[in-house]
Amino acid sequence: MSILTYIPIRDSLSFVSARPLQEKPSRGHKKRARTYDQLIAAGVQVFAERGEALTISDVVAKANVSNGTFYNYFDDRDELIDALSEHSLASLAGEAALQTAEADPALRFAFATLRVLTRATEDPTWGHAILRLTDHRRSFTREVNRYLREDLASGFERGRFEFGPDAITLDAITGLITMTIRRMLRGDAGPGDVEPVVERTLTMLGISKHEATTLVADAVVERDRCPGPLGLAADGRS
Repeated sequence: MSILTYIPIRDSLSFVSARPLQEKPSRGHKKRARTYDQLIAAGVQVFAERGEALTISDVVAKANVSNGTFYNYFDDRDELIDALSEHSLASLAGEAALQTAEADPALRFAFATLRVLTRATEDPTWGHAILRLTDHRRSFTREVNRYLREDLASGFERGRFEFGPDAITLDAITGLITMTIRRMLRGDAGPGDVEPVVERTLTMLGISKHEATTLVADAVVERDRCPGPLGLAADGRS
């Protein structure tokens, strides 16, 4: 799976909490889950705006909860930011893996990359948060690259890609996707640029232009067949 596509989403995989809830689901359990979602959604918005300058006070004000409530879910701001990493990014790969588990690795790569860029055009707050995490959280970047290496290795071993997970290929792929998201957020690129960028990532890996076009068309069909959020939306939807 490609950059920015790798964290389990609550809707399609398990709900990952900073403090896993072990009790049988109940009204209280559901309330805790909703509050957790509120904090994550608020964290995404504040982090997109302020980056590492994010404070707990900013987040609880945005979520309309008390400081004490915050500490029921997270030990400190760093634990919150770690949770934002999981819910805003690495889960996208989890969904892509489930929906195309048996697919050709080239199609899986195209699908995952298409979903990420589509999300960035639809949810700029999410896009800003992703870029800030990429810029400021080395652990986040390492996790993204770990999954990308696995995808590239799979495609290379099966003869679908000409290049494996070497440093140059990783930099080329992640650089193109990241810079495309930056251009989208500046207003220099839009939805019409998503498919050409995905095609270009495939040709960079050695796929012919004709086949890349076909793979992207198939990925679009798969994306439209499985619509839905790719993670927690900035407004708190999940």
